[in-house]
Amino acid sequence: MEFIINGVTAFCGENLALKEEQAIWIKDEMIYKVLPSDQIPSDKHVIDRSGMFLLPGLIDLHVHIIWDGETDPVKTNAEESYEQIIIRAVTNYQKYITKGITTIRDLGSIKDIALHVAEAADRNLIAGSRLVACGKTITMTGGHDPFWGSFSDGPSEVLKATREQIYKHAGVIKVSATGGVYGRSKGEVAERSELTYEELKIICEEANRFDLKVASHAIGREGIINSINAGVDSIEHGHYIDEEIVELMNRKGSSWVPTLEVYQKLASLEHVPLYAREKAKKVIEAHEKAFCQFFDQVLVGAGSDAGSISTPHPSLLGELHTMNKYVNNPRDILKTATVNAGKILGIPTGQITEGYFADFILMDQNPLLDLNHLEEIKEVYLEGKRFV
Repeated sequence: MEFIINGVTAFCGENLALKEEQAIWIKDEMIYKVLPSDQIPSDKHVIDRSGMFLLPGLIDLHVHIIWDGETDPVKTNAEESYEQIIIRAVTNYQKYITKGITTIRDLGSIKDIALHVAEAADRNLIAGSRLVACGKTITMTGGHDPFWGSFSDGPSEVLKATREQIYKHAGVIKVSATGGVYGRSKGEVAERSELTYEELKIICEEANRFDLKVASHAIGREGIINSINAGVDSIEHGHYIDEEIVELMNRKGSSWVPTLEVYQKLASLEHVPLYAREKAKKVIEAHEKAFCQFFDQVLVGAGSDAGSISTPHPSLLGELHTMNKYVNNPRDILKTATVNAGKILGIPTGQITEGYFADFILMDQNPLLDLNHLEEIKEVYLEGKRFV
């Protein structure tokens, strides 16, 4: 595989710097070179895309492909057979690639279904985006999201649960450090710490030993601090992040995937179960305040929590719009779903840079002028393979 996309205005490097009349040289699934259009070799296969904008493929760092994104996904799954859930997961997974979302990270699925989908994609049994999945999440007995939890209490059990996910070829380890807003109607407090610091530390050490990153569902302050000190790589949600926590995150190298829009829906929509709506209303003010104050002080990645209530697949653009509503900076918001997200994953994607995967999208309009242009993608490339 070797070809050149020529004549584009490319969003280049870590800063998504706009460069006109560029040629993107693709070789063996990677970006081999980025060079001016007048410097391309004469003996290469050239695809002319003059006048188009070329930017990195989008990345959604937080999805659940087994959920339907309707009024009560937990209830839906409870009424479906295992086989039906698998079919739903594959269907949802395949919705992403044609929308320009070339990488997704699934952070929780019943019976490790997302891992099975990821393996099927790796074996070319199904076509779609790059899928980084965790399978079951590691949680205390009765902890957050018990329907796909690997119940683990104490050092030996969390170690075994981590090793089980490694054995099943998880691409990331997910933990529930605190309670949550949606999922259980009784016995769960969003702000309450669940897994202990000692348990989290064992999980992180074992995951890192096998070169895996750890994502932590963490809403309450204590659970966030325990997660960061234990060595997690990303804080998911992070409603009660404050100045002290940001300093700790930067010192420890943790990132933040806030998933703003889904909590606003949980707090405002009438069809949301009452228990979830009341809990969401309690935490969204702190969430919004933290995002506005600390967006530019820590590495932030975009995650939609797609599959959750009224959050269909895909919902990344809605998350970007919500972030841009609070921080009106389209370039930095776009970076959360490209450059920043690639860094959080630890994968060479999210940038139009030599040595990165040839994951990119082509469009007629500049999304920095209006993020809605991300709805008008003309072509999608994943590792150099073209999707229409």
